[in-house]
Amino acid sequence: MKLFWIRHRKKIIPFLICLVLCPVFLIPLIMMILGSFKTQGEALHMDLSLPSHFQFENYLHVIQTGEILRGYKNSLIVTVCSVAIVIILGCMTGIIISRRNDKKAGALYYYFVFGLTATMQMVTTYFMMIKMNLYGSYIGVILVFAAVNLPFAVMTFSSFVTGVPKEIDEAAIIDGCNTFQLIFKVLLPILKPVMITNLIIAAIGIWNNFQVPLYLMSSSKRTTIPMMIFNFYGLYSRNWNYVFAALVITVLPIVILYLALQKYIIEGMTAGAVKG
Repeated sequence: MKLFWIRHRKKIIPFLICLVLCPVFLIPLIMMILGSFKTQGEALHMDLSLPSHFQFENYLHVIQTGEILRGYKNSLIVTVCSVAIVIILGCMTGIIISRRNDKKAGALYYYFVFGLTATMQMVTTYFMMIKMNLYGSYIGVILVFAAVNLPFAVMTFSSFVTGVPKEIDEAAIIDGCNTFQLIFKVLLPILKPVMITNLIIAAIGIWNNFQVPLYLMSSSKRTTIPMMIFNFYGLYSRNWNYVFAALVITVLPIVILYLALQKYIIEGMTAGAVKG
C-alpha cells in the first residue's frame, strides 16, 4: 500500500481534492433539476429530496408563458454570429502574428494581450453604440461580444500556430495555395483543437451573459435567454419550481455542447500552452 501511494500520489492527491470539491458544484445543480419537477410548496424547501410527484407540466408552463423560445432564438443569433467572428478573425490574426517575426507582429500580439486585462466600460460602450446607431440592434451586441472574446482567441491561436512547422506553409504555397486557401484549407484543420476550445469558451460566456443585453438591447423582442429568466423570476418570484424549470431549459443546450466537445478543450489548452 505504501509503495502504491508513493507511485501514484501525484494522481491521487488531485483526485481527492476534486472529490471534495465536487459537491460544491453538484449540489446546486441537482437541487435545480429536482426543484424543476416539484410543486411550489416543495420547491420552497430548497433541498435534495425527491418530488412526491414529478410535475412535468412545469416545463410546459414555462415555455408557454415565459416566451423562452423567443429568447432561444435571440441568444442563438447573437451567440452563433459572435462566435463565428471570434473564430475567423482570431484564427487569421493568430496565424499572421505567429508567422511574422517582426516588431509590428509583436506589438500587435501584446495589444491583444492587453485586451485580456482591460475591462469593458459599459457607460462608454453604451454611448458609443448610440453614436454609431447600433444601440438595440443585433449587430451592436454581436460586435461587443466579439471584441470582448477576440483577445483570448488571438492569444491561443498564435500560441498554437507557433508549434506548427513552417514547412507546411511553404509546401502549400509551392502547390499553388493563396493566403486564404493556406489558412482555411491547410492550417485550419490542424487548428481544430484550439478552434473548438475557443468555440466552447466563447459560446458559454456569450450565451450566459446578462450585462451586455441588459444595457444594449432596447427592444424586449430581442432580449436573450438570461434576460428572459430575469423577467420570469420577477414575475414568479415565489414559484421556484417554475424558476428552476426555466433555468434547466436555459442551460441545457450549452451543457450538451460542452459535454460533446470537452475533450477538445483540454487538448487545445494544453497544446497551446506547451507550444507557445
